[in-house]
Order: sequence, then structure tokens, then C-alpha cells
Amino acid sequence: MTTTIELSAGGFALDGVPSVVLCSSVFPFRIPSEQWDHRLQLVQESGYGMIDLYVHWGFHEQVPGQIDLTSPERDLRRFLDLARARGLLVMARPGPYICSETDGGGLPWWLHGDRDGAPAALRTSDPAYLAAVDRWFDAVMPILADAQIGRGGPVALVQIENELDFFDCPDPEAYMAHLADRTRALGIEVPIIGCAGQGDLAGATGDAEAVVPTVNLYPSDTSATFDEETRYYAGILEDRDLPLMVTETNRMHRTLRREILAGARLVAPYLQTSGFDHLVLPSAGNWGDPGNLMTHDYDFGGYISPDGRRRPEYDEAIALAATLEAWGERLAKAAPVPLSEVAIEGMSSGGALALPGGGLVVGPAELTGFATPVTLRSATRPDDAATVDGNGSDGSPVVDAVVPAGACPFWALDVPLAPWGCDGTLMVATAELVEVRSDAGTLVLTFTGGPDAVVELELSTDGDTAERLRHVGVGETHSSAAAHPVRIVVREAGPTLADPEPDFRTASGSVLTLGDLLPTSGTVQTSTSSAEKLTGAEALGLPDGRVQTEVELSAEAIGVLLLGAADLVRCRLDGVDLGVRVPHGAPIELPVAQGLPHRLRTVAEIWGRANFDDARRPALHLGAGRGPGTVLEIREVQDVTDLWEVRTLPDRRAQGALSSPPLRDLGGWSSPNLGGDTVYGRSLRLPDSALTGVLFLRGLTHPVHVALDGGADQLVVPEAPVVVLPGGAAEVDVTIRAPHVPDGLLDRADLVVAAHPEIREIRALREAELAEVVTNTADDAEPSRWAPLAVRTGSCPAGGLRVASENPVLVRLDGEGGGGALLELTGKDVEVTVVVGGRRVSRHVLGGPAVAGGDPRRSWVPALWSATGPVLLLVEATAPQGGIFEGVRRARTVR
Repeated sequence: MTTTIELSAGGFALDGVPSVVLCSSVFPFRIPSEQWDHRLQLVQESGYGMIDLYVHWGFHEQVPGQIDLTSPERDLRRFLDLARARGLLVMARPGPYICSETDGGGLPWWLHGDRDGAPAALRTSDPAYLAAVDRWFDAVMPILADAQIGRGGPVALVQIENELDFFDCPDPEAYMAHLADRTRALGIEVPIIGCAGQGDLAGATGDAEAVVPTVNLYPSDTSATFDEETRYYAGILEDRDLPLMVTETNRMHRTLRREILAGARLVAPYLQTSGFDHLVLPSAGNWGDPGNLMTHDYDFGGYISPDGRRRPEYDEAIALAATLEAWGERLAKAAPVPLSEVAIEGMSSGGALALPGGGLVVGPAELTGFATPVTLRSATRPDDAATVDGNGSDGSPVVDAVVPAGACPFWALDVPLAPWGCDGTLMVATAELVEVRSDAGTLVLTFTGGPDAVVELELSTDGDTAERLRHVGVGETHSSAAAHPVRIVVREAGPTLADPEPDFRTASGSVLTLGDLLPTSGTVQTSTSSAEKLTGAEALGLPDGRVQTEVELSAEAIGVLLLGAADLVRCRLDGVDLGVRVPHGAPIELPVAQGLPHRLRTVAEIWGRANFDDARRPALHLGAGRGPGTVLEIREVQDVTDLWEVRTLPDRRAQGALSSPPLRDLGGWSSPNLGGDTVYGRSLRLPDSALTGVLFLRGLTHPVHVALDGGADQLVVPEAPVVVLPGGAAEVDVTIRAPHVPDGLLDRADLVVAAHPEIREIRALREAELAEVVTNTADDAEPSRWAPLAVRTGSCPAGGLRVASENPVLVRLDGEGGGGALLELTGKDVEVTVVVGGRRVSRHVLGGPAVAGGDPRRSWVPALWSATGPVLLLVEATAPQGGIFEGVRRARTVR
């Protein structure tokens, strides 16, 4: 087992041996503990030598002060022991923040929202936050320290934080220095690293002493400039006497090869080993549409599927690992060279490595998807007229070859054989070297290639002459007169190890129609008086589940405005279901008939807290809580689009406030200076200081900055174009700094005059309680109430099980006995919660809000769970008109 690791300029040495290491992410919180060793075995057999291990703080400390690192699903020591037994090194990443598209980026739920007053400033040097982090480090770091390579364990690197350069930490040096000092004090002796998510090494590490910067690279796999970008970071780190370690990147091995050719010594494709969120909540709103939800199926197409199947990239892993082992130290010590400086014609993407002592490993990267002819020219001059495919004008051998579609082979050019104990030169090889060995004094060079592969050597004989040993195609060629015998072996790539896709078959079962939305357990708060803000989930001690709120609207109300509600929010007004929305804190406005009292029920379901910091929606800020937010009854709406003072201008006249400011509509000042901002101002008056004012910038097209009564600017974005005015004031001075937009900044500005409605009831239901209700309902229902499940399957089938918005249904699948189960659910405008043995397995939104991550239809029931009871599906409509559950298909998993 490795005992030392040394980092130097362009060098990554294990036990003193320069190495290039392949690393696969394996996250135990997404894999059942009984399958940990199976996944580690697959990684080992792929040829990867290291695993990337996130340690999920929120998973281990679900109750503040109670850190569990020993129970079966959380046993960190056992997982590390399994990795050591498989001969795998570990890059341990205990956070505190990990991202990983998981609830709160791995930060515990109880750090979010306003559970105990003002929330801590996460990922900063805020004392309250650091006190919690220190407690976590005090528990986890000693376990990692005991498992370091210097103590016989597998831990070779420890990462603190994760992609801090995305977060704009106000003082990254102080923050990262604190984490590093604490880590060292707790016994970590191996290198401490900090990864840059967008190339800002200082922003990621704070340039804190003893924190080694690494880079995460997520290019387009077809980017023609990626080779140059990677070499850029390799050069920066070499100037710091450090190697390029790519701690996260894409999964395609062609891209990994390009990184190695550009100088990377550690390459860690993120999520080569996929998983499921059966034990943790996913995050919400991570990519693209800010209303999206991350899927239970956590899968970006890595070489091991979530249910443990090998995919085609697994074969590519074995091939890359074999060629890295064959080249060994020579490749690990090589210097990157642009492909433009190599004697190759016909391709510019890819790179090369200049080997110590001479010669090149040449890697042309085919990016178009078409096999591409190229020409290589050896610098070795023949002494006679023998050539491979011909001679260049200077007499050097020329080889015509074809780069297979989508490939980046490692070919050889002018490589001395002396380091392998032979006097000669590997002039050219358009097959990939996969093994170098000695067999009874004969040097055996084994390659993989096809019928057109060419390998040519120049070997010294007993005199001053040289023997040319040329081999074409699959087979073997032996030297005849060389002083040192050589055998060339070219074989085709081995058979694929990829496992077949699951064989899904339609599952049978029975269905039970339920009444109204499932009851919630225990009234947490009741009130007959108004409150400025409804109690959030975190303040209710709710890490997951649902918050149901009943409010009474007065006869003066003309509408309802919900602010800050997240994640899946169902509204029911006077008993009428208005469907489910995913606002992530953006405003929800509902009209009501004036002159009558109304009853509003909202159910806010926690999908997962934000794992990133996204300014587009309030609830997508890291640290934002979940729940119903603020409910206001609208009493009046005033149009305040016009009569704004133009207080400063985006040109040379903007040296100070204007003595006689023009009056314009908001956003209406025209200027040829499109890069500058205009500042507008206006006083807004409420009819009664007891009421609440909300400035609603309807149809806002660009972000603006708003200040109230001369206070600090606050960002207002198009997806959440509202500003709540300070309470208790009848008049507020508002200034808005906005860009000039020729096509219009907004449609209309409204002052919404509102009041807080009467709160009748707030109830909370945890996910565990929901699973218990589902299980008990199924157990207690009379057999006569169950009907056969008769649905159609397919992507767009006609018919199916219709689910009314007010009547969820419960589906019980017929058991098949033994082993885990992989399910594929189909439907439209429904949410499906999968429950087994009183435990929630997964949730799925089908045909509704946008989702991202993996396959939204797939659920995985671990084998040990499937033995605890039947698979139950709670199906709820997400649209007011109801939804359709089209069916479920089932396939056995590998485990």
C-alpha cells in the first residue's frame, strides 16, 4: 500500500514513483452499505487507483451536536477499510460544503433558514458557522487521520471546502486558513487541497498557506480549445512547483486523455460511479431553469450506473489504465507539448507528451465523430531506402494513419528503447502501447490496434548497422539480428465488459383511491392573530416533509400574494385546488372575489435546499429556508410606473445629484450610453402605516438594485421582481439603479398595499411520518377497496390511471421476492412517492416542473429494504385538472 505522496512541479509521486492517477467518485451516502464493496471492486477492476469520497456533513449530523459516523449506513471507518482492502487510494472531501447536487450542498439543514434567529453567514468566517464546522471537523478529521497512507490507510489527499471561487467569499484567505489550521491540528499530514470550480485559484484556496490548489474542468467534450486551456493551468501550477491535479471533470475518456496529454497528473472524472438519493434529499434548482428539481436518480452517465452496471465507458477506462501502466514513469514525468509542434498533419486537437530522454507520446483527438486520416513523420533518418509508407523530402519515414471516430489514441513517435533495456528506437506506433515486459531476455512490446496499425522499430545489431523491424496489423513480429531481441505484439481490443441495459417489464399491482390530501400529524402552531411571516420549516424543526398552513382572508382582500414559499407549493382556495407550483421563493399572486371572506390552504413540500448560490430566486440562495414564506392579502394595487425622478444619469452629467431632476416613467430615461446605469427615485406612500407595501416590478427584463430610505442596495431580479417596504412607515423613499434598456425595462410598476391575514393553523409532517401514514393506510385498507392496477405504459400512451387533484391514489405493486428492484415510472402531471417498509425511497415529478440530474422516472429499492414490505406508490396530481399515472415497469438490479 502507498505510504507517501509527493507533489512537485509537474510531478505526482507515490512512494517516490512518478505517477498519473485515475480517480472515480464513490459516494457511500448514495449506495446501500451492503453494496459499497461491490462498487469499489468495479472501480479497482477498471484500473482506476483512487476514489473521490465526499463525506456529507448533513447526512452525519442530522441533529445538531449528534454526529453519527458509526451506524451501518454512515460507518466511515468501514468504508475506508474497504477501499484499503481493494488497494484504492482515497481523496477525502469532508467539506464542510461539498455541493454534489445534494440538500444544502451537504451543509446540515439546521444551518438554513431562520431557525434560531438570524442565520449564520455560511462558507465565511462567521463565528457561529465556524463553531459548527469545528465540531464537525473534530469528529471527522481524526477518522481520516487514522486512515492516512502514512498510517497504513488509503487517505492520500484531504480537500477542504469545494469550489469556493463560485461563492464570492468575502475573505477566502481567513476562512480557508482557519479550515486548514484546524485540519492540520487534528492530525492530517497528507496534502490539503482546495479545488477551483472556475479557475480562480486564489478564490478557491484564499492562497492560504499549505492549501494546494487544484482545478475542476468541465468543458464541452468537443471543445477544440480545451487542450490549450488545460496546459494553461498546468503551467500556472508548475510555476508554483505543483502538479496539475484535475479534481473534477467530465466522464468521457477521450477528454481525460486530453487532460493527461496537457500535463494533468491526477484526473478525477466526477460521478463515474453513479448512485441514488435514497438516504439524502437532492438539491433544488441547480441548473438551467431556476425552477427545476434534482432527480432521485443521481446519474450523469458515468461508467457505473446507479444500480451497479458497467457501461461502455468502463471498457475505455480499462484501455486508458493499461496504457498509463505500460508507459509508467516515463509518461508521468513527460512535459506537455501542443500538437501543433509535433510532426503530425491532418489534426490540430489533442496534444503530446515529450518523454524524458527523448520521444513523444502523441494523442490526436478526433472531435467531429468521423474517422479522420492523419500523417505522422518520424524524425529518425533511415540509412537505407526502407520506409513505412514513404519518405519525406528530408528522408524521414512517413506514416499514414486514421484516428477512429471519437478517439484520442496514445501513439508513439521516436521513443528510445534504452529505458526498457534495449538499444534502439520505437520510430512510430499507430497502435496503443498496453504492456512492456521482458520474456527470457526478449523485450515484448504489446499494443492494441486494428488491421491498419503500424509499429516500426530501429534496432542496433552487433556492428554499426541497424535492423528495421516493421509490423502492420494484428499479430506478432520478432527481431532477427538485433543485439537485444524484441517482439512486437499487436492485438485487438478485448471484449466489452459493459453490462446489458435492464430488462424492464410491466409491473402488476392494485390501487386504492384516497380522500383529501393526506392528513398531517399534530398541530404545531395555531393562531387567531396575524403574523408577519409564517413559521418556516427549519423553525419547526423540519429537515424534510411538508408544512401545511390555513389562513383566513378578510372580505377586504382582492387577492393573495405569497412571498418566499418553497419548494413544491400547492394552493387550495376555498376548497378549489389550484395545482402545484415550484416558485423557489418567487412571488405567487392569486386573485380573489372582493366582499367575501376566503380560506386559503398552502402545502409547502421540501424537495431539497439549494446547493448553489443562485440570485435568480430568493429560495435558491445558499442558506435560504423552506416552507410557506409570507402570505399577504392584497387590499389595493396602485400603478406607480410614472413620476420617477431621474436623480443621476449614465453620462458625464452624473457627477452628482441633479438640481432639477427630470420626471420619467421607471426605466424610461433614454441614453446613448448603454453601458451605464440610471438612478430613479420616488417616495411611495401607504394609506396606513399598519399595512404592508410591496413594490412589484412587473415584467422586469434586467436585474436592478433598489435602496429603501438610503439604505444598502438590494438586488431585484426578473424572476422575483418584488421589494417589501419597511413596516411601520407610511412613506418610503425608493431609489432604483437600472440599466437603459431600449426595448423597455419593465411592463409596469405597482405598489401592492397588503395586510397579514389571520393564521388559523400551521401543521408539519416529516417524510418519515408521511411514509408511516402511507404504510398504515395500505395495511388498514379492506381488501375489497383495492382494485386491479390497469394502466398503459409508454412515453405517450393513451389512457392510464386518472388521478384527481383532490383524490390521491395509493398503488401497491405485486412482490417478486428477493433482491433489489429498479423501477421506471411514467405519468403526466403527477408526483409519485415510493415507500417500502415504512421508509420513503424516492420522489418523482412526472410531466410537471423541470427536473435535472438523472432519469426522473427511475427509482431504486435496495435489496435489504425490499424485504421489509411491498412497494407502495403514493400518486398525487400536480395540476388542477388532475394527472395521469401511466404505469410502472420493474427490473431486477445487479444487487
